[in-house]
Amino acid sequence: MRLLKWISWFLAGLVVLILVAVAVLVWVVDPNGFKPRIETAVREATGRDFRLVGDIELGFFPWLSLRTGSGEFGNAPGFPAEPMASWRSAHLGVRVFPLIRGELEIDRVRLDGADVRLTRRADGHANWDGIGSRQPADPHAKSRHVTIDGVDLRDSRLLFVDESAPRRVEITALSLTTDAIDPDRPFTGTEIQGDLHMDGFVPGGVPFRLAVPKAALSKDYSSLDVPGFEMQLGALRAEGGLSGELGEAPRLTGQLESNVFDVRALLTAVGIDAPKTTDPQALTRVAVKIAWRLEAGTIAIDPLAVTLDDTHLMGSFQRGAGPDPVGDFTLRGDRLDIARYLPPTDPNSAPFVLPTAALKALKFRGVVELEQATYQDTVMKGVTLRLLLDDRGLRSLRPRADKS
Repeated sequence: MRLLKWISWFLAGLVVLILVAVAVLVWVVDPNGFKPRIETAVREATGRDFRLVGDIELGFFPWLSLRTGSGEFGNAPGFPAEPMASWRSAHLGVRVFPLIRGELEIDRVRLDGADVRLTRRADGHANWDGIGSRQPADPHAKSRHVTIDGVDLRDSRLLFVDESAPRRVEITALSLTTDAIDPDRPFTGTEIQGDLHMDGFVPGGVPFRLAVPKAALSKDYSSLDVPGFEMQLGALRAEGGLSGELGEAPRLTGQLESNVFDVRALLTAVGIDAPKTTDPQALTRVAVKIAWRLEAGTIAIDPLAVTLDDTHLMGSFQRGAGPDPVGDFTLRGDRLDIARYLPPTDPNSAPFVLPTAALKALKFRGVVELEQATYQDTVMKGVTLRLLLDDRGLRSLRPRADKS
């Protein structure tokens, strides 16, 4: 009993000494004195300028944490003088006791006000080339189990410029949140949102959001299971799920259901002039519900349900693999008022021009069957429209109808 008592007192004293040492470090040691060493180490490892402009704060229990103010990571030679990345504040921490056991448990990584600028020149060189160790990994090195409690990216911006395209994509008001990241769980719940800017988009950008509350990816990355996800692009919102096998010939199945959205508003937001129609309310209430399957490059959608204003259509779609595939579809609907969708009779009104060049990769042909179609005072039953989209544009082939 006396021996146990002495051991208890010894352990208690050791804990007190550790806490006193930590307190002395916090009060006496100025972590900002290490800034030059940190900056030099990063410069030597990456060949880029690196500056920690703001103050550094240290925490010790239960997380060994590092908080920084603003900082900058320089661009590669031959690129603009502005930094490749900058941020207002950052936080990173590791749990103390697992570190003693050789395990690395990282606290939530928090980054506020990040501004990342990615550039690919016309010659193919990018400003992210060369980042990271050039030494091959040691196959005999002991692996360390690493987990991250999650990632929080807030009020940030991402800019990608591809001078070879040319293309400019910018995301503002960017935020990213993930659940815990673990090697035994290669995929985790994630939510990302922001405002997307591209050539022709509305000045304020198009808001987007993708939320995947739960996902499972096998360790060998051969299978994926996403029970549900939510997405948004402007006025379009949708939810669905997917699962299947990955690899050289993916086999995936899924489903998707959209809200009732305004096609005109969506087209305008992404820089496409909406078609001018006699009825200005046409194309303002559209919804889609599908079940899809992708196998070896072939995609099939069955069933395919479309709501077009007051018209309800059901059918299927299939597009094969190969160098120049053509999609085939069949749709059957109830009733359609054709006059609503015709161009207005105003001679000063510019006709709608289908962006065939942008849709060149989406060649299709198909049949639309309607129980009833009306045009002014004419009522037609059993209408069949055969449509074709190819290099010559969109056109109808030999429509048939029984008038009544």
